[in-house]
Amino acid sequence: MTEYDPDLVTRFLHEYHDRGMMKWNGFYLSDHTSKFNKMSKSNQIKRSRKHSEQMNEVEITRVINQAIIKKQTVKIELNIRNLDNEISEFIIGKIKGFVEDKLFIGHETVILEEIYSIHVKKQ
Repeated sequence: MTEYDPDLVTRFLHEYHDRGMMKWNGFYLSDHTSKFNKMSKSNQIKRSRKHSEQMNEVEITRVINQAIIKKQTVKIELNIRNLDNEISEFIIGKIKGFVEDKLFIGHETVILEEIYSIHVKKQ
């Protein structure tokens, strides 16, 4: 076992330069930059989302009936915006059923009054 050398300890404390957080930046950049890029791309998609032409109740009902009869996939644009005034994500899927004023598309429930437009999705 080596002896304790107080001079060596003192010299180490005065001469050693700890880089602090600088040594962790490599981990931060490599691990988090890709996540930030994905978030940025997602935000860009949200901001660039645009509505097609608004449909009236008769047009919406016609497309819903066609999609149910022919078992077609639809794309629904809702008349809802989030707090950042971004258009909500479009709902895409087959209409599984309906009750009164609600459509069921996959795991989503859509209230008919909230539909801005609905289109049959081209296969």
